[in-house]
Amino acid sequence: MIKMERHSTPEDVLSLKNTRIFIVGDIILDTYIEGKVSRISPEAPVPVVLETHRKAVPGGAGNVAANVASMGGAAFLCGRVGNDSEANVLKGILEDFGIDIHSLIISKEIPTTTKMRIVSGNMLTSGAQQIVRVDKEKNEQITQEEETRVLDLYENFLKFGGNRCLIISDYGKGFLSKTLIRSLIKLSKQYHTPVVTDPKSEDVFRYAGSTVIKPNLNEGRSVLKVLKPGSLFSNFDEEMNTIADCYLETSGSENLVMSLSEHGVMCKGKNIEGTLKINTHALQVSDVSGAGDTLISFLAMSLAAGLSIERATELGNIAAGIACGKAGTATISLSEFLEALKIRNEAIHPEKLMSLDSLVQISQDLKIQNKRSVFTNGCFDILHAGHVDYLQKARSRGDLLIVGLNSDSSVSKLKGPSRPVQTSSDRAAILASLACVDYIVIFEEDTPIELIKALKPNTLVKGADYTIENTIGAKEVLSWGGNVELISLLPGRSTTSIIQKAQIGE
Repeated sequence: MIKMERHSTPEDVLSLKNTRIFIVGDIILDTYIEGKVSRISPEAPVPVVLETHRKAVPGGAGNVAANVASMGGAAFLCGRVGNDSEANVLKGILEDFGIDIHSLIISKEIPTTTKMRIVSGNMLTSGAQQIVRVDKEKNEQITQEEETRVLDLYENFLKFGGNRCLIISDYGKGFLSKTLIRSLIKLSKQYHTPVVTDPKSEDVFRYAGSTVIKPNLNEGRSVLKVLKPGSLFSNFDEEMNTIADCYLETSGSENLVMSLSEHGVMCKGKNIEGTLKINTHALQVSDVSGAGDTLISFLAMSLAAGLSIERATELGNIAAGIACGKAGTATISLSEFLEALKIRNEAIHPEKLMSLDSLVQISQDLKIQNKRSVFTNGCFDILHAGHVDYLQKARSRGDLLIVGLNSDSSVSKLKGPSRPVQTSSDRAAILASLACVDYIVIFEEDTPIELIKALKPNTLVKGADYTIENTIGAKEVLSWGGNVELISLLPGRSTTSIIQKAQIGE
């Protein structure tokens, strides 16, 4: 197996926000009742749970849609729900996520699929224990009338255009018939739209034509038993490659992405040379439920954004790792993902240089998350101890530090034709190696005022050799309720003095 060398950037992540995803499949209402257990029931030898908390979240295809919406993508959900109170609860939750629910199919005969879990303790703690799960479902096949309705809704979605993708989220509840799946894939090909399929059936041919088919390890092994019973393997990689080949040959899908539990994820197909294997990035495993939904949502958004299958697999793997660290079916936010990507890239190769447009999006998401951004600027030509001390102090003033870096031409105007000593790309690379620096943006103008107006930081930081009156952007930051801080500098440290000493030494 091969491993990928280049790693995804924040720009890759931000491109996911400009996507339109149509999710069709089995929708589930997941409910959780948490409580304390202190006695056994006198009526039967079962624990009595004193309820302390109750919550409901979308599951199945609903969780896939929620993951798309949480990252800023446009999610259009098509599935079957009943004409019941559970459907009303579910629709309210989906709308709160910002999911388009106009394509839901309301059935008078089929109830909303519901899974109720009763848990002893708090699911956010390690001591929680699921006592029982109660399911309500009726797995009737979709009617011809409903199939026609779904195809009409999907074609209307396709006609609108945009960076789009179809997700087929099959949980085996009867909504996704073989004829419906094939018709959806046929329509997608007519409109040059990628299809990402989450298969549950061992009849993998029903998903023929998918751009990506995404089984998990257990599903892959079940299909292998059907297609190649009695197969023996000398190692794990041989088994995984055989499963991949079975899916690709039998289903006619272009690519396979298979989640391998604690082993990470693998990718194989016509759009990649060899087999790609990426190790897991789960920082702490709390609950693997819903991780597959997270993975497939990121695969779809990535392909819709025009990213390669390798990039899509890597982003999906990181996202699934974050989801595994949360209890129950859960979604992740843009800021959570960017933070996880930053931590990962710092251990490999820091990629913090951003465009202004990308940083504006990040700043907006920070405000939604009630996090404080700090902005400072400078030439940072020949980084020295004074710079490091200053930047560390600046970072301590908030949750994230953005550094505006003067371009080479801007430095020359300020410092003279002999400066900068180092190019902007080199200066940015050195700054990026500092843990206290979160993002860097290069500006061509004489001052960073346009950056400050666009980013609207909570805190503006400059050295104590400035005053608030002569600090560029201070008036603007104060006008929107931010604050300006002047930080003390280490004495005797400057780039100019370093250059002068070097020249004397020559």
